[in-house]
Amino acid sequence: MNSSLSKIETLIHRHPRTVGLGIVAAVGVPWIIDNYLKFLALGKSGLSRIGPLGWLVALTLTAFGRETVSTAEYERGTKERWLETPVERRGARPLTGWHCVPHRQVDRLPADEIAKRLDAIFEKHVAANPTLIQTTLSPHEKTVPGVIIHPDIPSPHNDAKLGLREVAHIHPIDHSMHVILSPADSKIVVDLGWAERHPLSGVSRLLPLPNTYLLVYAPRDEEELDVVESILVASIGYMTGSRSVA
Repeated sequence: MNSSLSKIETLIHRHPRTVGLGIVAAVGVPWIIDNYLKFLALGKSGLSRIGPLGWLVALTLTAFGRETVSTAEYERGTKERWLETPVERRGARPLTGWHCVPHRQVDRLPADEIAKRLDAIFEKHVAANPTLIQTTLSPHEKTVPGVIIHPDIPSPHNDAKLGLREVAHIHPIDHSMHVILSPADSKIVVDLGWAERHPLSGVSRLLPLPNTYLLVYAPRDEEELDVVESILVASIGYMTGSRSVA
């Protein structure tokens, strides 16, 4: 035993850098592999398309993320509302991924039928409001369709400009959705457990995410589907400045 310890001490003394790198590799490589696989498990995104480089960007951005459920900052914004106060969401909030980009829900996922119904709701409101919104490639996600303000409508406020004029989009992997709401509506849906802020929302002027950029959790049943639809309609109204969303 003493002989083995002596050999280890000699090795450390003679090759300290090699030993140090070996320890770092033994600890770090499994973590790196696990973290990269967790990143890929969040589904297709603009960053996942570029593989390991996208993961490094996500890792860097995550370091700047902040908590996602405080709402005091919304009290300083406009008091205008487009959303009728919903009931409180049942149960705990879903978990979201370790990485803040892409921002995804990882549990409490909807059944296929509810997911299809949510897709149909998006299509219904786009078709019913052709002068307010249209569908194009999401300016934020760059891999999924997004609902944007119609080109004929000027951006009605700074949130629309910061948010690249995108109203909402659905994430196919989990059927959560990102939307932008008014500050007053944002406070309501976060406080009642229906949504959380994006970790990078409002962090920096260099990132096009206003602090009202929210992840709305995927609906699990008919009642929750109705609430999520009302949130989508409120987002369309706020982002277009309209009080007559169909």
